[in-house]
Amino acid sequence: MVTRMSRPSRTEQDMIRAADAGEVLDLSRRGNNVVRATVIRDLLRSGNVDPRGLLLVGARVTGVLDLSFISTSTALQLDNCVFEEHVLMHDAELPALSFEGSTLPELRAENLRTRYLNLDRARFSGMVDLENARIDGSLLMSGASATRLFASGLHVSRSMTATGLYARQIVLDSCDIGGELNLRKAVVVSESGVALIAYNGKVGADIELTDAFVKSSDMLAVQLFDAKASSLRMNGAVLRGTSALCLDGATFAQDVLLGDGFDARSTVDTITMIDTRIGAALLISGSVRSHREQPVVLHRTKVGARVTITYAQIDTNSDLAALDLTDSTVNGALLLHATTLINRGSGYKLDLTGAKVSNQLCLGESDLIANDDFTVRLDGLTYPNKPDDPDVWLRMLRDHTLFYEAQPYQQLAAVHRAAGHEHDARKALIAQQNDLRQDGDPGNKLWHWFLGVTLGYGYQPSRAVTGLLVTFLLAIGLVWTVGEFGGLTPAKDRPADSCSPVNRISLAADLAIPLVKLGGTPRCELANGAAGQWATGAGWVVQILGWSFATLSVAGFTGLVRKN
Repeated sequence: MVTRMSRPSRTEQDMIRAADAGEVLDLSRRGNNVVRATVIRDLLRSGNVDPRGLLLVGARVTGVLDLSFISTSTALQLDNCVFEEHVLMHDAELPALSFEGSTLPELRAENLRTRYLNLDRARFSGMVDLENARIDGSLLMSGASATRLFASGLHVSRSMTATGLYARQIVLDSCDIGGELNLRKAVVVSESGVALIAYNGKVGADIELTDAFVKSSDMLAVQLFDAKASSLRMNGAVLRGTSALCLDGATFAQDVLLGDGFDARSTVDTITMIDTRIGAALLISGSVRSHREQPVVLHRTKVGARVTITYAQIDTNSDLAALDLTDSTVNGALLLHATTLINRGSGYKLDLTGAKVSNQLCLGESDLIANDDFTVRLDGLTYPNKPDDPDVWLRMLRDHTLFYEAQPYQQLAAVHRAAGHEHDARKALIAQQNDLRQDGDPGNKLWHWFLGVTLGYGYQPSRAVTGLLVTFLLAIGLVWTVGEFGGLTPAKDRPADSCSPVNRISLAADLAIPLVKLGGTPRCELANGAAGQWATGAGWVVQILGWSFATLSVAGFTGLVRKN
């Protein structure tokens, strides 16, 4: 039955008989459990094995088990075995393979083809190499340990379940996993290089990293660059590295959940999502810290539902923003709740430049601006509904932005106007002009202040009308006072009683309201005496005020000031 064998041992003969009968041979309690790897190889090649396969438990396998380039219809189960040498399975093909609970130096199985691979609780002192392996079923690695899992190009038709896996590095570049990639409670600690990488990986269901611990001493902890999956779940995960999590270019049909005690620390950018696509919700909760760069970066990211950042502490010491959503699109609500933003550097706490929110926008701005050193950038931010407290929002724009930007005020006015709150819209636009005035040169500041006081920058032209009315009352007071001191006289060819109260009011109107002459031909005028001379000078001041307020009224009501 077996070729190239000098003489099988008794244990090996028992294995051959069990394989012929399709029975499990358990050697775990035998005193002599040694089986040579060459006997296993020759037995598989012989074809004299029951369709149920070679089923061996508790053996000690000596020598290199080399099944490279072997194609067989025999399943191989070598559970709870101890291998003294490597297992080589380059380009091997067999229906099922199991090393459950076994101890091996290394497994090298590039281009392996099988329908089922079970490595649960297997312990590898070296590497597991599954590069370009194809598993037309499930890959099981729960509780397994290895220095490195190298599975670039791995194809698994169903799920890869590796709960509690321990490795120094996991490489899943360009993998294609039809079901779930389950790395729940996995521990990946890399001394050099990216700890967990799935560049351009495709996962048909969820990527599960709940309660995982991933650390790289000198590079990125988790890289899912250009990956595709149904969702990403990292609740309770702990990440450490120069960067913690890179989702740049990744696409998730459903949720990305980074909550329930999620803890990420890095030297530079901690979480990056640049050009990322999320079909449903994004949740960030827990602690995200960067030593000198940005803790959370969402650039040009598109989220199909809401973004919720709740009970999170986002901490950095950077010249850039702590929480950066530049040019991101949120098709649901954007909610910040009970979140602490800390930036000990010169950068913003929050940057929403160019962000687009299609539903509710709630930043918890009352809590944010309670911190005097809170800073935000809102230029280009668009949202459909007015903030919960517009006055707080205006305070944030005025006191917590580093420099003047027009668009945030225009956006606030637009949502008020869309809601039919024209008064609040004008209030926002006036606040914009007040903010703008702070950046002008002294001359422009004075003129801007004058327009604000007299016209509300064109949004309250009734102020100029009020000023004109006050000027008219001043003119009446002037005329009456002058009249008491003999400073009035009838106009030429007018009778002595021409300075009646009505004519005095007409004279006051002519002084204060230059656009129209209510009195027609003057009946009463200022005299040439001392009182009249004084009144003439005062009348010039009244006329200047009248002309000014009249002109401002016209400019305000026609919108000329607003256009400028």
